[in-house]
Amino acid sequence: MSSRSDFIGTPTNRVVGTVTDASKAREAIGALLQAGFHQEHIDLLQGEQGLHRLDETGAHHGFLAQFQRTMIRTLETDDFKHLSHHVEDVRAGRCVIMVLTKRREQRIVAGDILHQYGAEFVGFYGRWAWADVPPSHHMTPADVPAMFARAWTAGDANALASLFDGDADFVSGTGLCWHGRESIRKEHAARLPGVGVTMEPTGETRVKLLLPEVGVVHAHMTLSSQSGADPVAPPARTTIISFVVHRVGERWLCASAHTTDVVSDQVAS
Repeated sequence: MSSRSDFIGTPTNRVVGTVTDASKAREAIGALLQAGFHQEHIDLLQGEQGLHRLDETGAHHGFLAQFQRTMIRTLETDDFKHLSHHVEDVRAGRCVIMVLTKRREQRIVAGDILHQYGAEFVGFYGRWAWADVPPSHHMTPADVPAMFARAWTAGDANALASLFDGDADFVSGTGLCWHGRESIRKEHAARLPGVGVTMEPTGETRVKLLLPEVGVVHAHMTLSSQSGADPVAPPARTTIISFVVHRVGERWLCASAHTTDVVSDQVAS
């Protein structure tokens, strides 16, 4: 049996979800750590030990009894039902993951990660009430390269510049550095190709979250002429664009971007 210091009372300010597959639960915890959550803020409750952490002395005492005393005459509230559900999940051998999330942005990120690894019954326990945490379905860091490529292909410098902060930096493949959204807009307006040349993400887009609201995105982009658009057009080329992004409300904006052309070893040497 776990010690009292290991006992979890009402899980205030925590996003909680049930993952049936133990390997998926471990992968979810790895993703949470990579997203910037501290290990001491993540609890994996599984098996008999996890059950004692939720309900130290049995279903009619410990955790549930403590919660009953704080919710006198409200045993039919949704909060009590949800807490009881998680105790039953642990008792049935499923994995319950609890993540301390004191800020709304953290709540969104934790909820999305749990959903990504197949979690069910994902919710947030605030100070007084439980709230469902559905998948956000909002913009993610991985969406930035595709949005950039669409604006570039369309020759839309305004749409491209809207992806950047007001004081963002952009470093071109030739080493030119443009500072500020307006400068980025003007320079791209002067350089964007006409109809017939496309940019599109190819291969894997890699996202590394440094904090729940800050990340680095690396994307391979292929630039090529549309079929028949220009018979003497240069061959397709590949570039890597690295974006430093951060969350602003439900959007991710670029603080910095840097392009690097990909060349073969033979050409490089």
